[in-house]
Amino acid sequence: MSLAYSSLSQIATSLNLPESVTEKLISNYELVESKEELFQLIQQIGIEGGKVDEAADMVADLEERINLISHKLKFIKEEQKPAVLILTSVNPPVFERNDYLEDILRIAGATIYDAQITDGEKTFNPDVLLIISDKMESLFSDVGVLLSLEEWQNTNAVKNNKIFLVNGTDHFNGYSSKIAEDIETLAEIIYPQYLTFGGSGESWVQFEV
Repeated sequence: MSLAYSSLSQIATSLNLPESVTEKLISNYELVESKEELFQLIQQIGIEGGKVDEAADMVADLEERINLISHKLKFIKEEQKPAVLILTSVNPPVFERNDYLEDILRIAGATIYDAQITDGEKTFNPDVLLIISDKMESLFSDVGVLLSLEEWQNTNAVKNNKIFLVNGTDHFNGYSSKIAEDIETLAEIIYPQYLTFGGSGESWVQFEV
């Protein structure tokens, strides 16, 4: 399923629009590159699908949830924000970096770790490791092997036990009606002392090193 169809399908389902409407909308779809464009798309779908009020309510809900997180974390200084490394595969390791992940990590009070940028003495040292997969249960043995390697043993992520397995099924796939849930997942992983949304054990689990 393409990202375009996936995003539209999620929005249409949330607005209780029939599949025929989604199919019609896909032909006019333009790639969404920001949350502002996402909100405009939701409102446009609401207009074309006869769900104007429902679309407005959806946008208001998403904005409220995202703004709550931004408000809670607004006093976090830049130097305190952890650098998060994201993998979408463990064996072999596949590093993931894109505009959507950078955007939602920023809102969740973190930065995305760039594995290509060396730090002073060319150290590899992410503060947090997120492994996003739709096959979480099969990851545990491979994660254990990966983290036993010396280069991983010396990272802040391993030393501070900041390794998390995140359910990527229908999530973290780009701008869609899941954006607030994606940000909430990241925020409660990174700042459990400030934010809790009940995702532990459901949307994500902490990997004990």
